[in-house]
Amino acid sequence: MKLEGKIFLKSRREDVWNFISEPVKVIECIPGVQEYSVTEGKRVTAKVKVSIGFIKGIFNASSNVIEEDHENYFAKLKLSGSGAGSGFDALVEVKLNEVDSGTELAWTANVNVSGPLGSLAKPMLEGYVKKIVNQFFDCIKYKLTG
Repeated sequence: MKLEGKIFLKSRREDVWNFISEPVKVIECIPGVQEYSVTEGKRVTAKVKVSIGFIKGIFNASSNVIEEDHENYFAKLKLSGSGAGSGFDALVEVKLNEVDSGTELAWTANVNVSGPLGSLAKPMLEGYVKKIVNQFFDCIKYKLTG
Protein backbone atom coordinates (compact mmCIF):
# COMPACT_ATOMS: atom_id res chain seq x y z
CA MET A 1 0.00 0.00 0.00
CA LYS A 2 1.44 3.37 -0.99
CA LEU A 3 0.50 6.46 0.99
CA GLU A 4 1.65 10.03 0.54
CA GLY A 5 0.88 13.52 1.66
CA LYS A 6 2.06 17.04 2.27
CA ILE A 7 1.63 19.34 5.21
CA PHE A 8 2.43 23.00 5.62
CA LEU A 9 4.26 24.22 8.72
CA LYS A 10 4.62 27.88 9.64
CA SER A 11 8.20 27.33 10.71
CA ARG A 12 11.59 27.76 9.08
CA ARG A 13 12.82 24.68 7.23
CA GLU A 14 15.88 24.47 9.49
CA ASP A 15 13.66 24.48 12.61
CA VAL A 16 11.44 21.74 11.17
CA TRP A 17 14.50 19.67 10.25
CA ASN A 18 16.00 20.08 13.72
CA PHE A 19 12.73 18.85 15.24
CA ILE A 20 11.95 15.90 12.97
CA SER A 21 15.53 14.64 12.95
CA GLU A 22 15.44 14.11 16.73
CA PRO A 23 13.63 10.82 17.48
CA VAL A 24 13.09 11.75 21.14
CA LYS A 25 10.99 14.74 20.02
CA VAL A 26 9.09 12.93 17.26
CA ILE A 27 8.25 9.73 19.17
CA GLU A 28 6.08 11.65 21.62
CA CYS A 29 3.76 12.56 18.73
CA ILE A 30 2.97 8.96 17.79
CA PRO A 31 -0.60 8.13 18.89
CA GLY A 32 -0.76 5.17 21.27
CA VAL A 33 2.94 5.10 22.16
CA GLN A 34 3.28 3.63 25.65
CA GLU A 35 7.01 3.30 26.11
CA TYR A 36 10.06 3.73 23.94
CA SER A 37 13.82 3.83 23.82
CA VAL A 38 16.23 5.56 21.46
CA THR A 39 19.65 4.03 20.92
CA GLU A 40 22.73 4.77 18.87
CA GLY A 41 22.11 5.67 15.25
CA LYS A 42 18.66 7.08 16.10
CA ARG A 43 17.20 3.57 16.29
CA VAL A 44 13.86 3.62 18.08
CA THR A 45 11.99 0.73 19.67
CA ALA A 46 8.52 1.29 21.07
CA LYS A 47 5.38 -0.36 22.37
CA VAL A 48 2.34 1.14 20.67
CA LYS A 49 -1.32 0.48 21.50
CA VAL A 50 -3.30 -0.21 18.32
CA SER A 51 -7.05 -0.50 17.83
CA ILE A 52 -8.31 -1.02 14.28
CA GLY A 53 -11.76 -2.51 14.04
CA PHE A 54 -11.73 -5.85 15.84
CA ILE A 55 -7.92 -5.91 16.06
CA LYS A 56 -6.63 -4.53 19.33
CA GLY A 57 -3.30 -4.98 21.02
CA ILE A 58 0.18 -3.78 21.73
CA PHE A 59 2.61 -3.68 18.82
CA ASN A 60 6.36 -3.86 19.28
CA ALA A 61 7.65 -1.42 16.68
CA SER A 62 11.03 -0.15 15.59
CA SER A 63 12.40 2.47 13.26
CA ASN A 64 15.80 2.88 11.76
CA VAL A 65 17.16 5.86 9.82
CA ILE A 66 18.49 4.53 6.50
CA GLU A 67 19.44 7.85 4.96
CA GLU A 68 19.64 11.37 6.36
CA ASP A 69 20.70 14.25 4.11
CA HIS A 70 20.63 17.53 6.04
CA GLU A 71 21.93 19.53 3.09
CA ASN A 72 18.92 18.50 0.96
CA TYR A 73 16.48 18.14 3.88
CA PHE A 74 15.70 14.52 3.03
CA ALA A 75 15.41 11.42 5.18
CA LYS A 76 14.48 7.78 4.63
CA LEU A 77 13.37 5.47 7.44
CA LYS A 78 12.53 1.80 7.74
CA LEU A 79 9.71 0.93 10.12
CA SER A 80 8.63 -2.51 11.26
CA GLY A 81 6.48 -4.01 13.93
CA SER A 82 4.38 -6.91 15.10
CA GLY A 83 1.56 -7.59 17.49
CA ALA A 84 -1.96 -9.04 17.71
CA GLY A 85 -0.87 -11.78 15.28
CA SER A 86 -0.04 -9.21 12.59
CA GLY A 87 3.02 -7.44 11.28
CA PHE A 88 4.04 -4.52 9.15
CA ASP A 89 7.04 -3.14 7.32
CA ALA A 90 7.27 0.33 5.84
CA LEU A 91 9.73 2.47 3.98
CA VAL A 92 9.09 6.16 4.65
CA GLU A 93 10.65 9.14 2.87
CA VAL A 94 10.43 12.73 4.09
CA LYS A 95 11.46 15.83 2.15
CA LEU A 96 11.29 19.43 3.39
CA ASN A 97 10.75 22.20 0.86
CA GLU A 98 11.01 25.89 1.62
CA VAL A 99 7.83 27.74 0.64
CA ASP A 100 6.44 31.23 1.27
CA SER A 101 6.21 31.86 5.01
CA GLY A 102 7.09 28.32 6.04
CA THR A 103 7.96 24.77 5.12
CA GLU A 104 6.22 22.06 3.14
CA LEU A 105 6.82 18.58 4.52
CA ALA A 106 6.22 15.99 1.79
CA TRP A 107 6.15 12.32 2.73
CA THR A 108 5.62 8.93 1.10
CA ALA A 109 5.24 5.53 2.70
CA ASN A 110 5.27 2.09 1.11
CA VAL A 111 3.61 -0.19 3.66
CA ASN A 112 3.23 -3.98 3.73
CA VAL A 113 0.87 -5.45 6.31
CA SER A 114 0.47 -9.15 7.13
CA GLY A 115 -1.77 -11.29 9.32
CA PRO A 116 -5.30 -10.36 10.41
CA LEU A 117 -4.45 -6.68 10.11
CA GLY A 118 -3.44 -7.21 6.49
CA SER A 119 -6.74 -8.94 5.75
CA LEU A 120 -8.80 -5.87 6.66
CA ALA A 121 -10.45 -4.11 3.78
CA LYS A 122 -7.99 -1.69 2.20
CA PRO A 123 -10.26 1.38 2.71
CA MET A 124 -10.61 0.56 6.42
CA LEU A 125 -6.86 0.15 6.88
CA GLU A 126 -6.05 3.29 4.83
CA GLY A 127 -8.64 5.27 6.81
CA TYR A 128 -7.03 4.25 10.10
CA VAL A 129 -3.51 5.03 8.85
CA LYS A 130 -4.61 8.46 7.57
CA LYS A 131 -6.23 9.22 10.94
CA ILE A 132 -3.02 8.30 12.80
CA VAL A 133 -0.87 10.27 10.34
CA ASN A 134 -3.08 13.35 10.76
CA GLN A 135 -2.87 13.11 14.56
CA PHE A 136 0.89 12.69 14.31
CA PHE A 137 1.37 15.75 12.10
CA ASP A 138 -1.07 17.84 14.16
CA CYS A 139 1.14 17.13 17.17
CA ILE A 140 4.28 18.12 15.27
CA LYS A 141 2.61 21.36 14.13
CA TYR A 142 1.63 22.13 17.71
CA LYS A 143 5.10 21.41 19.09
CA LEU A 144 6.73 23.61 16.43
CA THR A 145 4.34 26.55 16.55
CA GLY A 146 2.49 26.28 19.86
